[in-house]
Order: sequence, then C-alpha cells, then structure tokens
Amino acid sequence: MSIGPGTTLGAYVVQDFIGQGAMGVVYRAYHAELERIAAVKVLQGLATDGDSSARFRREAQAIAHMRHPNILNVFDFGEFQGTPYMIVEYVEGGSLSARLKRSPIDQDSALRYLQGIGEALDYAHSHGIVHRDVKPANVLLGPEDAPILADFGLVKLMESSSIASLTGVTTGTPAYMAPEQVAGKHVGPAADRYAFAVMAYEMLTGEFPFQEEGVLEVLYAHVHKAPPAPSTRNEKVGPRADAVILRGLAKDPNARWESCESFVAALAAALESPAAGADKTVVMRPPAPAPSPVAVATEPVKAPALAGTAVMNNGAAAATAVKTKPLAPAAADATVFVPLTQTEDKRRRRRTLFAIAAGVVILVLLMAGTCVYVATLPPTLDVLPNVATFGEHVVVTATRVPRNQTGEIRLESVLHTFPFRADKAGKVSAEIAVPNDIATGEHILRICWDGQCRAETTLRVVAGVAAVSPLPGGTPTSSPSTSPGSSPSPGSSPTSRPTSGSSPRPSASPTSTTSNPPSPTPSRSPSPIPSPSSNPCPTPSAGATLSPAQTTVVGGTTINYTGQNFTPNKTATLNYYRGSSTTPYKTWTATVGCSGSFSTSVKTPTGIAETDHVTACDSAGKCLAVPAKVTLLL
Repeated sequence: MSIGPGTTLGAYVVQDFIGQGAMGVVYRAYHAELERIAAVKVLQGLATDGDSSARFRREAQAIAHMRHPNILNVFDFGEFQGTPYMIVEYVEGGSLSARLKRSPIDQDSALRYLQGIGEALDYAHSHGIVHRDVKPANVLLGPEDAPILADFGLVKLMESSSIASLTGVTTGTPAYMAPEQVAGKHVGPAADRYAFAVMAYEMLTGEFPFQEEGVLEVLYAHVHKAPPAPSTRNEKVGPRADAVILRGLAKDPNARWESCESFVAALAAALESPAAGADKTVVMRPPAPAPSPVAVATEPVKAPALAGTAVMNNGAAAATAVKTKPLAPAAADATVFVPLTQTEDKRRRRRTLFAIAAGVVILVLLMAGTCVYVATLPPTLDVLPNVATFGEHVVVTATRVPRNQTGEIRLESVLHTFPFRADKAGKVSAEIAVPNDIATGEHILRICWDGQCRAETTLRVVAGVAAVSPLPGGTPTSSPSTSPGSSPSPGSSPTSRPTSGSSPRPSASPTSTTSNPPSPTPSRSPSPIPSPSSNPCPTPSAGATLSPAQTTVVGGTTINYTGQNFTPNKTATLNYYRGSSTTPYKTWTATVGCSGSFSTSVKTPTGIAETDHVTACDSAGKCLAVPAKVTLLL
C-alpha cells in the first residue's frame, strides 16, 4: 500500500494531492490536535534497502535540525510500509519559478529574493549541508513574499538510490548545474553558489546563461563555454554587474564568491552604478591550442560601439587582438562580443558530447548487467542448527528468493511441508519443529515454489540422550558393578567413584561378607565398550521394493512413493526416466530409516502422454529389481 489520501502518518492525516516533481509526490496533510496544515513529500524514487533507509534518516535528521526563516521547516519524517516520507511546513504562495513565468521582476525584487535565498544557503553551508539543487522551483514564496528554500539534501539521496532517479535529477535541472557537478566531481557549497549565480542571471535578464537546445549541449556549455555577459541580454544590468555575476559563474570553484552574502552585496553595489568600469569587461573563452599571433583589422561596427574589445584565450601562448576604429565617446558603455566559432572548437565539442553520451550508455549497461547477474544467482538455503532431535525447533533461512514469493519448505524422506512467504528483500526465515514420525539420520530440506524446488540442504536428526547422575546419599543398586571378564569384589572403604569406561580395582583381601559394612557410595558401573558397528539396524534380507509398482496419472500430478527393504540409515537415490530415454528427467534422494523404509514424492511432467519409469538404489548398492512404471495421460 502506498501513501495517498486518507493515510494516517502519526498524528497527521493525508488529504488532497498538491503536485508532483522529480523527487516524488506532494500531498496536503492535517494535524487535528494542533490544527495545523502541513505538506507530505512522498519520496517515490528512493530505494527501500537498509542502506538507503539509514541514509534517508541521517539526511532527514540533519535537515530537521536547521531553523532559519528562509528554510522550509521539517516537522516529521519516517517510512510507511517501506515508502519514505517527510512532513514539512505548508507554504501557500507557490514557487519563485511560477512567479518568474508570469512576468519579469524588477531589480529591487530580484535583490530581495536573492538576499533571502543567499542567507538560507550560507546558514546551511555553515552547518555542513549542501543543497545540490538550487533553482527557482525549490524556492517557495511565504508570507510577505519572503523566499523559503526547500528540498535540502534530497538530490543526494536520489543520486545514491538508482540510475533511474539520477537520470531524472540530471535532465530535470541542467540549467543550474555547476561544472564540477556535471563532471561527477566533489560537490560542495561552491556548487550551490554557482546555481545561485545562475538564478541571479535569470532574474535580471529573463534568460538562462546558456540557451543551447539539448540537455547534453547545456551540460557541455557549463563545463567548457564562457557565458555571455548579462548586459548583452539586458542593457540595464551594466558592466559592473556583469563582472559580479560572471565571477559567480567561474568554472573553477575556488574562483567564485566565498559566500552568497558577499555575492549579493557586490551585485547590489554594482546595480546602483552600472556604467563604471566598462573598460575592464572581458570575454573569456575555454582553453585551446594557441594559434599564431595574428592582427586583424575590422570595419567599424554599425551599432552602439566601443573603443576596443579584448578577447582573451586562457592558457594560450599567444592572444588574438581584435581592434576596431575608435567611435564616439558616448558609445563607450556598450560591449561587443566576437563569436567564437572555430572549427577546432566544434570538433572538440562533438568529441565531448560523444564521450558524455558513451559514458551514460556504458553506465546504464553496467547497471543493467549487474541487475541481470544478481537476478540469475540461485537461491541459498540453510538450517540452524543442522543437527537436531525429535520435536526440536530449527530455523530455515533462504536468500535470493523473489520478493513476496510464497511457497513451501519440504522435509523429506517422510514428506512434511511448511509454508513460507519471502519479504521485500527476497529473504525467508521459518521456524519448524522436527517431526516425530521420521527416522534418525540425514534428511533433505528443500525450498520450492511455482511447482519447482530451487535449493536444498541437509538436516541430521539424532535420538535424544538423557544423562543420569546419582543423587548424593542415594541407595546403590542391588546388582554389583562388574567389569567384563572379572568377578565383583567389594572394597573395604570406597572413597571415589570410578570414571566411566575404567575398570574397578579389587581390594587386596577380598571377602564375601563384612562384619561392619561401610555405607555404600553410589557409583556408576563401568560399561563394556561395544565393538564398533557401522549399522546397528538389521538389514532386511528381502529384495527392495517401491510402491506403487505401477500407476496411471494425469501429467503434472505428484506421486507419493514408499520404499521397503532397503539398507537402514543409508541414502536412497531415485531417478525418473521419461519414455525410453536413458538420461534421468529428475534425480532426487531420500533417507532410509532403521526399518529399511522411506517415503518420498515426485511431480510428473506435463504436456504429453507417455510411459515413464522410476528406479531406486541406496548408497550400499541395494537396488530396486524392477523399475516402477508410470503411465501419463493428457
């Protein structure tokens, strides 16, 4: 059962559906005693294994400990029938993403939003928590239009869960991902500040820094391409704000702003005087092999122009200077960016895209191969203890069973069945009592479902032994203890009991009677050591039989067989042959009891009418003279 309307989670009752995103489904919930409305976030993409559940608890506890006016409060968390959930503060104002889609916002509103979001991120970073998915969709608008940052830590949980959830998160928010996050490197606070700078770019210009068409192109651009200055998208931003935002979008995490607070303060100051420092604006391009120094003269640009523009090639041995003719001083604030469209850049970009695509395909294939390999592993079956007496309880465990699978555990040779149901992890644990109607010796335990037994193990059944100890001061037995081949002789004053298996020492002067017999001390009589015997049960002299000797059944029916006159305490091997085939269709074993008998069963094949036969031989070489005949009907 999944979490849905009407589900009770502690003191909260889930009500109506609110929305769905990459992380899961969100419902409205109500706490009757507190008269409080909350939101329930159901994390459907998170795995349900033990490691994922422990990781979820750790992340949820860390998030719940944060208290900040711009961070969404976590009221409770837990798991409901294997499905993890969080109960968080309910905010009615919608998201910042929806606000930006309705209409552009002015610079003052953008700075107000950025200040609240930046304070929330700096607070979380000071507590060692990285958001990993900073974007307008994760910013809710609370009372008085205050920004509230939500979904801390959930991306980390989803990335650790499965390849499916990882793909969903990556393709869902590529526009805000830092270069190190795209490359799969360490993701720290600097990655959140990069996404924060992307949000500032978006709020001030109405566009993303990179406008490529496909997801892979956008990811490539984050790693290799320099973003255009925001003033090229919105001239009201100005070159000083360009420098602030472009530093926030630096490829090197160490080159970015050291905190969100310093970023917002510098951006606010730059927006107050946007025209200053125009001569310091440069456009950076990704490292490339340096060309030979070339001087290029161009005609004046017909548009708002500037005295000169420098295009720097980082890491190159030489630079290409592009000079234009001086224009009017009034146009000095404008910036012209020369497009970087060299053939070598295109080739390198295609190679990188192919490498990313190939890496994704290889990762998917590896995950799929691992899942297939694990699925093909046979189940295991164990019993503890593996030596038990009649009536004793043993625990049968199995692994790699299909989740929630039902079936039966079979104890042979006298067939006893015990039902089981596997848990969600494919594990089985069943406690059974050793039946009293089976013989001592080794018995086969099998786990079966869907008409087929998948694994087996051995349980050894032994007779119980009761240890008898004489009571102090008890009356000795009337029969004197004897040792094999000797006559009993009373000791004058016995002081110790002979140990088991030893011979008593007679006194020096044995007499038949004593005038003052000492108080006898109970002693255990030494027992003769019997000569070893490989099989204490008598072997029947008659020939071995298997009944029914012949039977006619419909294919797919289970036949119960009883063997007689086999060697006691040995293992009988039975073979089922189809038609005239000399290769056994099925081979199984049964333990012969002390009486020389055993019981077992076999399920016949289906789909054809034929005459089959069954043979049986024990490990001592005693075999069934005539095979049992089986006639199958359609």
